[in-house]
Amino acid sequence: MTTTAKRFAWLFAAMTLVSLGATAAPPEGWLFSNGPEFPGAKGSLDTGADGVMHLRYDFTGGGNYVGAFQFLDPPQTLKSVEFRVKKPAEALMTLRVVDSTDQLLQEPIVFEHDEWQRVAVDMQAFDLHFGGANDGVVHFPIKAVGILFEAVSLANPTGEVLLSHVKFNISGGDGAPQSGELRGRFQVTDFGRGTANGITGGPWHVDFSKTGSASLHSSLSLLGNPRVLTVLLRGGKPGNVLKMTLGSHFQTFARTLGTLDGKDQAFTFSLPPGNGWEFSGGENDGEVRLPLRITSLTLERGAGPAEPTGVEIQGILCETSVPRDEATFGLASLRSASGKAIEAACTACNLLERDLNGTMTVTLLDWTRNEVAHVEFEQVLPANGKPVQISRGFEVPDGKNFAEARFDFKADKEEFSAGACWTRPLDGTGDTTLRPELPWGMGVYLYRYGDLNDMEKAAQLAQAAGVKWSREEFSWAATEPEQGKFDFHFYDAVVNTARSHGISVYGLLSYWSNWTEPYTEKGIDDFCVWAKAVVTHFKDRVKHWEVYNEPNIFFWQGPKDLYPVLLKKCYAAIKEADPEAQVLGCSTAGIDQKFIDMVLAAEAPFDILTVHPYRGFLSDGGFMKELRRVAERVEQRPVWITEMGWSTHVGGKDERSQASLLARCYLSAAASGACPNISWYDFRDDANDPFYNEANFGTLRHDFTPKPAYRALATVCRTLNTGTPRLRDDLGKDVFGMEMGNCTVVWSPLKSVKLPCAIEGDAQIINLMGEPVAPQGGSLTLLRGQPLFITGGKLTATGTPEPIEDPSEGESGVIQF
Repeated sequence: MTTTAKRFAWLFAAMTLVSLGATAAPPEGWLFSNGPEFPGAKGSLDTGADGVMHLRYDFTGGGNYVGAFQFLDPPQTLKSVEFRVKKPAEALMTLRVVDSTDQLLQEPIVFEHDEWQRVAVDMQAFDLHFGGANDGVVHFPIKAVGILFEAVSLANPTGEVLLSHVKFNISGGDGAPQSGELRGRFQVTDFGRGTANGITGGPWHVDFSKTGSASLHSSLSLLGNPRVLTVLLRGGKPGNVLKMTLGSHFQTFARTLGTLDGKDQAFTFSLPPGNGWEFSGGENDGEVRLPLRITSLTLERGAGPAEPTGVEIQGILCETSVPRDEATFGLASLRSASGKAIEAACTACNLLERDLNGTMTVTLLDWTRNEVAHVEFEQVLPANGKPVQISRGFEVPDGKNFAEARFDFKADKEEFSAGACWTRPLDGTGDTTLRPELPWGMGVYLYRYGDLNDMEKAAQLAQAAGVKWSREEFSWAATEPEQGKFDFHFYDAVVNTARSHGISVYGLLSYWSNWTEPYTEKGIDDFCVWAKAVVTHFKDRVKHWEVYNEPNIFFWQGPKDLYPVLLKKCYAAIKEADPEAQVLGCSTAGIDQKFIDMVLAAEAPFDILTVHPYRGFLSDGGFMKELRRVAERVEQRPVWITEMGWSTHVGGKDERSQASLLARCYLSAAASGACPNISWYDFRDDANDPFYNEANFGTLRHDFTPKPAYRALATVCRTLNTGTPRLRDDLGKDVFGMEMGNCTVVWSPLKSVKLPCAIEGDAQIINLMGEPVAPQGGSLTLLRGQPLFITGGKLTATGTPEPIEDPSEGESGVIQF
């Protein structure tokens, strides 16, 4: 055991070296842990004659996990960890890493597959974190890596897991981040678009005879790990004061940059943490969660005159450091042009201090990844981040509702890939009939639209997609700004707009008004008086009310055991106002069983359990079991998913994968039998910032153009619009099916297969993009993660599913976390 290993051994939760219980030595560099913080587990780690690592486990005496771990000496800037594994199908594994701050980050690895499987885990994001910085951000380099095997869900408490081909992929090839200056000028028109004091091209005009301050709002991510900003500006009046706020995943940093002198000025300042920045919101701990984003600039009158002024923001210079393999990147788009023409465009950037002369390849693919068109040409990317705009025109083949453009650049050792998708607009306007018996919801969030025209536009698009439920947040601060003075006119518009488009509303009663005392008995009593007034006003239109949002994490800043007190009192207030109302409780980030158990132990009543089961990877069968287990835990009360989704930000899921995940989580939830209502987060991207995950969960882009997820949503909701969901478990291993009304859906989430089958009747078969599919030779080809919808005919499996070559990128069967 090296000095480094000894120094950091405690980081794996006080791991101790235990008797391996085997004569064979553990693989070189690897150590075994029995998870000693949860006593009882036994096991061993050794290399068999086949060169494969055997991780043996015995949970008959208790314990939570066993693990194989390795300390990296020296620590490395990892891009990903890959390995092959053979394990019991139902078993849960976890990848654990220790970063440079001694923070432990964990990503669950869940897939129902008992054959050899290659797994790849990116260092982009982790579901759990504790210790060290405890902020969920990976602070490179990585000190240690562990592969843990957990006792949960095991049918047999003893056995072994086989591991091979473990590979640590180093960022940039040598583990060394590429440091340097990024020089970028943000277009001033990105700030304040549509605001009263916004920029319309040219100087920022503020009339200090009418206001004491004005702000420009945006979401501009700063690349890499930014250190210093310089704001260059001209004009203003002597005495005016410039301030800035930065966003860091629900937490806000704010500081004064300086006082204007009316001339050309440059304000240079170090970025948080510290360095004079005040913080609030979110985790409220002052720790930075990348990406940092410029969210507003504020100009105050200060000691300046009470008269109009103009300030020209000439540019913003950012000094940052980025990993070498992120020094070149592209942002792609694919949009309709005219007729059948579409235009593929890419903004390419090279952050190195030298020009790159390389080759750009643009490929157009259909939904089944068949190549439609291909063009290749020489391309120069200028040094120091100067963006290059690249575009090419294509035609959409007849009968296709989907196209994907891939931009691949290569120059010496530098390369990047970027992609974007196009989908054809939907036919028809949808149904305006309220259908609350259907499970298909969506976080349409009409309450976020101050512009009633945009609210109507969003509702029309949701109607066209077949959405039948929307979660709408009812703000206490907005509806009772002063105690006893209620104003519901805006929310009348929200509810009426939804219902006029066939969308039932369930209301989220959330957060605190400015005049109350949050997280106290008095504050709770005030909350319940308000909740009763809301329910009374809307009881003829809204029958479902969710009490607070994600109280198990930072959205609830008070003692956690105070939430059941709120739920109990609010339940009584809601029922008093409307005995027919249904109360939705818990609303946990994730399926937080510990928090749910705390609420149950406090005997806080609710009619429906709500959860937000975000995750990095979707195991369809495991997800169904999770939902059934938590439904059993709450005595078979319904479980509603009121948020769930995947973001398409840079480093997140691509738009094709997002569409597949949306369909699979809707289908799996409905087929579980435990979840009669599911909503995605969210309907439309919150902003145009491609680097911030929270801005990119939408099925529509911020400009309302559809992503493939929107068409996937429409295919699910409009095709499965009658009947009760019923799981089909007779289609063979790794193939899932669901019947609803006169439609059967089949899908294979882990690998592409040929499903031998017979289809009786005059059936129509479509893929997730609504394109027709024809059976071939008495079988259906199920591409990995792509459901097929069979309407008007009965499907019967006639044989065992046969794996086929996977047309997707990378090795067949790779599970990417």
